[in-house]
Amino acid sequence: MSDNESSTSDESLIVGVCVVGFHHTRGPEVEYWIGENDVDQSTRWPNLPFQSLPDGSHSHEEDYSYFTLIYEPEPKDADQKETTYFGISCNRQIRATELVVKSADVTRSTVQKSVVVVARKPIFGPIREKLAVVTRAYFLQANFEDRTIIKNLYDNLVQLFHNGVGETDLYNGMTLRELVHRFSWKTLVLFKALILEPRILFFGSNTELLCSSQFSLVSLIPGLIEHLQDCASPTMDTYERTVSKPTSLRSSDRASLLAFMGLPLQVFGKGGMFNPYTPLQQLETLTRDDTRFYLIGSTNSLLLSQKKKFADILVNVDDNTVEILNPDLEAPLHLTTCDKRWIDEISKAVKETWADDMNGNNNSVMFVGSEDYIRWQFEDYIMALLSSVKYDGFLQKYGNPPPPEALLPAIEGNPAVDFNLDFIFCWKNTNNYKIFQANTDEELFDVVEPRHSYSGGLSLEDVQRKVAQQMQNLAPAREAIAKTFVSGGQRVSTAFGSFWGEIESMREKERQRRETQKKEQKEKAAAAASPSEDVPGSPASGSSGTSSISSKRSQRMPHKLISFYFIFLKFFL
Repeated sequence: MSDNESSTSDESLIVGVCVVGFHHTRGPEVEYWIGENDVDQSTRWPNLPFQSLPDGSHSHEEDYSYFTLIYEPEPKDADQKETTYFGISCNRQIRATELVVKSADVTRSTVQKSVVVVARKPIFGPIREKLAVVTRAYFLQANFEDRTIIKNLYDNLVQLFHNGVGETDLYNGMTLRELVHRFSWKTLVLFKALILEPRILFFGSNTELLCSSQFSLVSLIPGLIEHLQDCASPTMDTYERTVSKPTSLRSSDRASLLAFMGLPLQVFGKGGMFNPYTPLQQLETLTRDDTRFYLIGSTNSLLLSQKKKFADILVNVDDNTVEILNPDLEAPLHLTTCDKRWIDEISKAVKETWADDMNGNNNSVMFVGSEDYIRWQFEDYIMALLSSVKYDGFLQKYGNPPPPEALLPAIEGNPAVDFNLDFIFCWKNTNNYKIFQANTDEELFDVVEPRHSYSGGLSLEDVQRKVAQQMQNLAPAREAIAKTFVSGGQRVSTAFGSFWGEIESMREKERQRRETQKKEQKEKAAAAASPSEDVPGSPASGSSGTSSISSKRSQRMPHKLISFYFIFLKFFL
């Protein structure tokens, strides 16, 4: 059990519940708080009102926001540590005319509020279900001054999570199937990008989808969702300071195996942060010198207009695109043939079962294609990756192939190649690799086989995949050429006229040459009876033969030119 877990074992996982309203002059503000020891802790977090009422939320009947908060203990609480709290809000709106009790502050036609739960763990799935019911009921009573239902929500949540939560509770409510369904093979690109610690910006108009997609991505790193105590601030490094190298291994115990393999990779350690919804009020944090990498989400298009300033990778959940803005990441994030085989198989499994499960959950899906299936596949992938990286380091130290006295298992070549050596080189410059290297055994490959699960020779599917990718890369060029033809229509028309003019000129010259040739042949026929007739094989005869061959070639040339021209037009237009 980690230090963070032990510190929360005697505490309720629920810190508090509050109501945030939008004031017509002061903006979003906390109107009511109920929590531990009857102390209003919302004053600790000036950005909480902006995080719980996201930009653009007024355009949705109901929306949810997930965010992180920095907990800094009071000087008197010396036994407590700086850590991360997690917030989830449900926001709705109601017409002012429908209110039973209308306060003097209500001056607009609609009233917008959110109900917020602050917890010590990201237990968003179980909380969301209750939060949705309570928020709707709170609005249906049309009297925001009566907050009895909010107090009951707090009491119920405290009782519900009195005994803590398990790993299943933390994964509950993730939209992992939807993430793979939306991004397909790009899911693996995002997964590997997260390990490289770049600046990743998620953008979308649906705040809940924006936030849940990020948490789903984070949950793919085994054990990380349980160890996010440092993710709210780039200055925190509790995990790095308290983690220790395992001295034993119980292979039958998954937790022991993950710890021995150096998991979870702490991708939000010192210098990094994670905030699924980041309001404009927090942009200053992103540009600080101590903020080097992050995973954040925004619904404000202002960040799109300055995307290169704030992001190395832009993920748009509205159109399911992933844009690599930093050219230094293109080679490391290029998927190998083995990577493509592997992620295509997962995408196929999700796609084939998607019709059975339109909401993206697991209720009607067998194991293959389910969220557990996806998570297990990624767990196998990352452990094989870690083992292969260790073996790659072993080869660099002892040579490739290593000496016979090394007594290694039968491993052919360097399996790290199947994971992309550019990626591995880039990963070795990250903070999470430093933590991994310091707390793992040098010969992990003795425990987990260092081999990509889809390693092997090229198959027909690999060739088809490569051709499809090349055609996809060629598509922009074809489109650009087509646009050039359209925009330069007058030039194209002139070019066609010139082209056909040249063809007609060539035809006229050919007609004249044929007439001259016929005339020469008649003269030769008239002279055939004369003693001076050329003998076969004479220079004159050879000249005629050459002329005939040249004639046939010249006749074919225009037709070849025309055929090539039309093939060119058909391909590009």
